Amino acid sequence: MISERINYEEFKIFREIPLLIKLRLKKLLDKKVKNKSKVLIIDTCIIGEFLATLPALSLFLKKNKLNTDIIVSPQVKSLAEAIKGIDRVFTAKSIYSRNIEQSDINQSIPKEYNTILVLRISPEAYKLLNNIKYSNIITYDIPFFKYFSHLVKNLPLKKQIKQWREVNFEIVGMKDYIKKIRFNDIFRFSKSDYEQIKKLSQMRRKSKKIIIHTGSVWKMRLWENKKWISLLKKINKLGKFNFIFIGSTDIEKKSFEYIQKNLDFKIFSLINKLDLKETLLLMRMSDYFIGIDSGPRNMAHLADLRSISLLSTGLNNFMPSNKKDIVINKSDAIFTSIFYYPKKNYMQEITTEEVLEAFKKLSKTI
Repeated sequence: MISERINYEEFKIFREIPLLIKLRLKKLLDKKVKNKSKVLIIDTCIIGEFLATLPALSLFLKKNKLNTDIIVSPQVKSLAEAIKGIDRVFTAKSIYSRNIEQSDINQSIPKEYNTILVLRISPEAYKLLNNIKYSNIITYDIPFFKYFSHLVKNLPLKKQIKQWREVNFEIVGMKDYIKKIRFNDIFRFSKSDYEQIKKLSQMRRKSKKIIIHTGSVWKMRLWENKKWISLLKKINKLGKFNFIFIGSTDIEKKSFEYIQKNLDFKIFSLINKLDLKETLLLMRMSDYFIGIDSGPRNMAHLADLRSISLLSTGLNNFMPSNKKDIVINKSDAIFTSIFYYPKKNYMQEITTEEVLEAFKKLSKTI
């Protein structure tokens, strides 16, 4: 069906364009105040995009050394609270305004800041900004439009495109920054945070832990459940493994139930049982990740968890930075994350044997 080939969710990104224009006008016309004590960061986006902002955001925080608050989408709040250099976390819905996004209507945001850094914006976040006075505002409008031009120029030529995490360094004024920002440079987690994850029954088995993520809001990114069943059976024959499924939707829950029903060994589910912070810690304490193009696979890259990513469609601008990680992408067509036009479904062209061989290769790097 043609409707299945259109990713209607991604059209919502164009809602940012008029907001960026308004931000540019605010920058030119708003009356400035003198307040040199605090910084406000606005970063209201979904999981994968939020994670891509963190290396540059971390460096910005380390450089300015001022008290800093942040506005994020509700889904990533628990993770934002663990970022080094962040004082208070406020919430506003992302441009996608998903059902799981419930911002706090009683939050009290200060009325004045020295600097406002806008990494991503949404209508709800813009409304909050309207009530805030500031001395300086940094926005992503110019880097955003430059990046769009970069994509238009390079995609038809099938050239490698710039990663979105690189663009964020441009936004914060550190375009030439190359050094890798590590996990512990970004987050502050306590020993008790890790101990809490260790206590999960799904983590008590001594076998190596493989995190599995199967779900997506777009059908063209899903890998068939029967292939997941076949893959897990083959990996299980290689040794003792603890398969742990993660996610937060009914699609992922139903997928797990179907897969479990068709296996003769035990697999485990933490679907809809962990927040984002706990999921990231789970990944830090696991051995492998296998999943489709999604926020969780971006979390695996950030957690430096050895991963296999199954890709079908998109710009491929959220790739892992570690060369040990494996990406399987069968498509050589030029298309975006919005409309899938090839007649064949490239996701289903990925075979269980290919993923199995990738896992064997990956396991040798540990």
